[in-house]
Amino acid sequence: MAGTMRVRAEGPWSDLALHTIGWKAFQDLCAQVCEEVLRRPVQVYREAQDGGQDAVFLSGPGGGHDATIQCKHSADGRRRLRVGDIAAELASVDRLVALGQAKTYILMTSMGVDAPVACAIRARLRARGVARPHVLGREWLIRSIRARARLRALVPQVYGLGDLGAILDERMAAQSRALLEQWLPKLRSYVPTEAHRRAVHALNEHGAVLLLGNPSAGKSTIGAILSAMASEEAGCTVLHLTGPRELGDGWNPNDRKRFFWIDDAFGPNVMRDEYVQDWSSAFRKIEAALSHGNRFLLTSRRHIYQRAKPLLGQRNLAAFADGRAVVDVGALTGAERAQILYNHVAFGGQAPAWKASVKPCLDAVAEVDGFLPGVAERLGDPAFTRGLRPTVEGLLRFMREPREHLVETIGSLGDTLRAALMLVYVHQGRLSADGWDDDTSRAVADLLGVRLADVRNRIAELAGSFVVERSAGGGTWTFPHPTIGDALTEILRGQAHMVAALLRGIAPENILSGFVSEGMPAARDAGIIPASMNDVVAARIAGVEDRQDTNRSLFLFLARRASDDLLARVVAADPGLLDRATWRTERAADDPWLNLVARAHRLRLLPETVRARAAAELAAAAVDGFELSFLPDPGFLALLPPGGLVALGLELRTRALPAVAGLIRQAAATADPEEDPDRNFERFEEGFGALADIGVLDDGAEELIEEARDLMAEAVHDLVQRRRERHALTEPGDEEEEWAFASATTIPEIAAAPPPPRERPRRSIFSDVDRTDPTDGR
Repeated sequence: MAGTMRVRAEGPWSDLALHTIGWKAFQDLCAQVCEEVLRRPVQVYREAQDGGQDAVFLSGPGGGHDATIQCKHSADGRRRLRVGDIAAELASVDRLVALGQAKTYILMTSMGVDAPVACAIRARLRARGVARPHVLGREWLIRSIRARARLRALVPQVYGLGDLGAILDERMAAQSRALLEQWLPKLRSYVPTEAHRRAVHALNEHGAVLLLGNPSAGKSTIGAILSAMASEEAGCTVLHLTGPRELGDGWNPNDRKRFFWIDDAFGPNVMRDEYVQDWSSAFRKIEAALSHGNRFLLTSRRHIYQRAKPLLGQRNLAAFADGRAVVDVGALTGAERAQILYNHVAFGGQAPAWKASVKPCLDAVAEVDGFLPGVAERLGDPAFTRGLRPTVEGLLRFMREPREHLVETIGSLGDTLRAALMLVYVHQGRLSADGWDDDTSRAVADLLGVRLADVRNRIAELAGSFVVERSAGGGTWTFPHPTIGDALTEILRGQAHMVAALLRGIAPENILSGFVSEGMPAARDAGIIPASMNDVVAARIAGVEDRQDTNRSLFLFLARRASDDLLARVVAADPGLLDRATWRTERAADDPWLNLVARAHRLRLLPETVRARAAAELAAAAVDGFELSFLPDPGFLALLPPGGLVALGLELRTRALPAVAGLIRQAAATADPEEDPDRNFERFEEGFGALADIGVLDDGAEELIEEARDLMAEAVHDLVQRRRERHALTEPGDEEEEWAFASATTIPEIAAAPPPPRERPRRSIFSDVDRTDPTDGR
C-alpha cells in the first residue's frame, strides 16, 4: 500500500550497509576481498561502461588471465540480484571466453542473492562457455569480512557500516568501543591509503611507527584505525596516551602485548621541550619493550618532529632516526584524494540538493595541491560551510585556504559558543568536567561578556563538529582536530586586547606551555606575549607553585622562550625561583635548570650561591660520571669560577680518565641486553671528543682512551652474545606471538589484455555522490 513502511526481517549477516559506500569504494573493497579471501593476484583492468555500476578485475596464477571477477554495486539496500541483471554483461562474457579469460567467472555484488537466482545465473554463464561460474552476494561478503581481522585491517571502513558489536566478539567490542567512541562515526568514510598500508607494514617490521603530517592530514585517524586492529589481537591491551610522561607513569617494559598510541608525541601545537627530554629516556626502554611484543604508534606534525629530531640525536629510536619506521601521511595519490572527498561529501550531513549543486566541482577540488583529508571532512559538514558558495571558485578557496575559512566560521558563532571554544583552547585542548569554575574559565567568560553557566549549558551544541566529549575520567571536552586550536591562535594574534585579557586570566601553566615572548624565535601555532605585557606575565609565572613538574616547565620556558626582559622581570619578582629543584636529565647540556642558570648568568641575573651550586654540579658530573656534554658550550663553562676550567681539566686528566674503565665496566654490568648495546656507552665517546676539543690530552691520556674504547668494544660484544643466548634459551611456550597486522598486499604485474572494441568516457567517481543517504543502513 502506498505510503506504508515496508518491514523487512534481518538475517544474521545483513548488518553491513555495503550499498551506502558508493560504486568506487565497493570496487576497491572487492579487490581487497579477492586478494585476501580468494588468494589470487588482482588487477583493476577497466571501468565498466554500462552506467557505472560495474568494474572488472582480471586474475590468474603466474600472470595468466584465466579468471574474470566482475563486481556489481547498487545504492538500493533492499534490492536483490535478478537474473536479468546479467543480460547486459553477456556480450562481454562471450568476448572474455573467446580470449581465454573467463574459464572462471565470479560475479560479486552488494545486493542480496537468492539461491534460485544464483543457480539460474550460473546456468546462463555455463551456456556461454564459462567452466566455473560463481555468484557471491552481500551475505557472502559480510561473512568474509566478519571472519577475518586481516581483511578488516585492509578495509577498516567496514567498522562504520554497521554495529561494531556485530563484527567483533563481546570482549573486543567493549575494548574497541571505549577506544574509538569518537572515531567510530568517521570509520564509514575512511579510505585506507598507501600511508595506511605502510604504517601497518612498519608495525609488523619494526614494532613501532611514527606518522608525520601537517594538520588535517589524517595522522590521528590512522592511529585510531590501527589501534582498533590491535584491540582484536587476543591478549592485547590498547592504551591511548597524551604524552611521554603518561607512558613513563603507567607501563612496565616487561609487560607483554600492549599497543601504545601517543598522539602529538612531541607537542600538540609547538614542540614541548619537556616532551623531548622525556622521550630521550623513554626510547631506551621502548627498545626493550618491543622485544616483549609491545607495539608503539606515535604521531607528530612534521615541523615539530623536524625540530625535535636533532635534539634527540642518538637517543632517538633507531627506526625513527633512519626513517625506516617513519611514514609521511600527507602523500596522497589522485585516486586516494578523490575517494576521500567522495566519502566525506557522500556520508556527511549536507542536504542532497547541496551535494547535487557541488557535484560538478568536485573533480577539480580533488586535484588541489596540498589536499587535506581533514578539510575534505569539513566540506561534508554544514557547520563549516555556512556562507560558502557552491561554485568551483568557492570550493577551491575552501580547500586551498582552510584556516582562513575556519577563522571566518568561528567568527560567525555567537559569543557564548566562541567562549566555549576559547575555554577548551586555554585549557590546552582538554576541558574536564571539574575545570569550569577556575580562574581561567571566569576570565574567558568575562572577556567575551557571557555567563559561565550559559557556556556550560550550550557547549554540547558544538559537539561533533567543533568539539567532542571523551568519557574517560568523568568527561572531557576536546577538539576533534588540532586545526580548531590553530584557528583560535590565529584569531588571538589579530586581537591584542584578547591576548592581554587571556594572559591576565588563564592559568600560568598554560602560559608556560602555549606562548612565546615577542622577539624570540617564532614557535609555530604558539601565542605571542607582547613586550607591553611582560610585567603582568612576570608577576603571574613567578608565583607558580613550587613543584618539580611545574618547575621543569618554568625552567624550559625561561631558558628558551622568554625574552631577556621577561626573564629579568621574573627573577626580580622572585629571586629564589632560580634555586628551585626539578628532575634532572642524564646529559647536562639538556638539563632545563642548568640551561636557565647559564642564561641568567650571561644576563648578570644569577646570585653567586646559585652559580656556585651549578658549577659544583657540572664538576661532579664531569669528574665522577664522565658526563662532559656541556664542555663545548661557553655558557656552561662561564659558570665555573676563575681558573675553574684549568682546574677541571686537571681533574679530568688525573682522576676521571683513569677511572673511566671502571665506569664502563659498571655500565656493562647494569646494561639491559635488549637495548642497543652501543647506547650504553654514548656518554664516554662524547666525553672523549670533548676532551680533545679543549686540549687536555697528552700521550698518556690517548693511551687511556684507546684502552677504554677496547673495553667498550668487548662489552658490546658480550652484550650481543647475552642477547643471543637469552633468545636461544627461550622455551617454545614463551615465544612471542607474531601480531596479526595485515601487511601491504603486493599485486604482481599482469600483462594487459586486449582493450574492448569501444571505449567511452571514464565515469567520474562523484557521479552518484548526491544519491547516498548518510542515515541509510544505520
